Amino acid sequence: MVVLISRRGAKSLIRGLERRGGSNASGDSQQKLDVVANDIFKRHLTECGGVKYYASEEDDTPVVLNVDGGYVVCIDPLDGSRNIACNVPVGSIFGVYRAIEGASAEENAVQPGREQVAAGYAHYSGATTLVLACGDEGPAVEYTLFDGEFAVANKRMSCPPRGQVYSLNDARFDDWPEGLKSYINDIRNGRGESGSQYSARYICSLVGDAHRTLIYGGWCGNPRPHLRVVFEAAPLAFVARAAGAASSDGIRCSDEATNGVETILDKKPTTLHERSPLFLGSCEDIAELVLRGDVRQDGSKTYSV
Repeated sequence: MVVLISRRGAKSLIRGLERRGGSNASGDSQQKLDVVANDIFKRHLTECGGVKYYASEEDDTPVVLNVDGGYVVCIDPLDGSRNIACNVPVGSIFGVYRAIEGASAEENAVQPGREQVAAGYAHYSGATTLVLACGDEGPAVEYTLFDGEFAVANKRMSCPPRGQVYSLNDARFDDWPEGLKSYINDIRNGRGESGSQYSARYICSLVGDAHRTLIYGGWCGNPRPHLRVVFEAAPLAFVARAAGAASSDGIRCSDEATNGVETILDKKPTTLHERSPLFLGSCEDIAELVLRGDVRQDGSKTYSV
């Protein structure tokens, strides 16, 4: 599936697949390749026979693929597709759950992220990378596509406990809450806990920003309730935990063992397309950020770009 999407993405500019294809279930503009990627995943997961329910960011509701399947797949088939026309890296994000007997299709798809049995993402860039984490104790394993086959590139991804890069849209600075403003000003000027002066790196492609963060450290995110819990935040949080990193929606908790960071994995979505802020990356950086206490921007303002 990932190989097929990688090939289609490489040809998208030639074939015109970067052009718009309508709107998805969340009201976001679709590219034609969004629809193509969704169809590829749905078709191949149907053929594998093990998936009972398939929930996609591109569909209004989950669908039944195989009544005898034992798993639920929740997926963003092509994250960052607005970047296709300028050849910026895009990705696919997915989480896998055990099917709950007797529960509805939507109840199966809105389980807490902690209930995932596997999660991962594909990163379509100069090389195609697949990162996969399985089980509560399994590592995050990085694979690279070479001559049509995946080979292990890193059998245990490990995010540094602290980095020197932050990643979010600085153009929204004036709309941020005071806690987030003061934190960003401090780390820009070397006044944070580490004493290092941070740099900004922002692709505006969630998989690309997350992948770089898990390799080099620091953090990435969005302070607005913009990212889908089921399709984006929970799977990436599962991979982050496997890589020794942290995730948060920006709310501080009283758990000293986690330095006050309440992981995204504890969120229980109430609807399939529920959105949330997301901060993800090095444990010490996320803890320092959340300690500011006022880092979540409300969702009242929208942006056209």
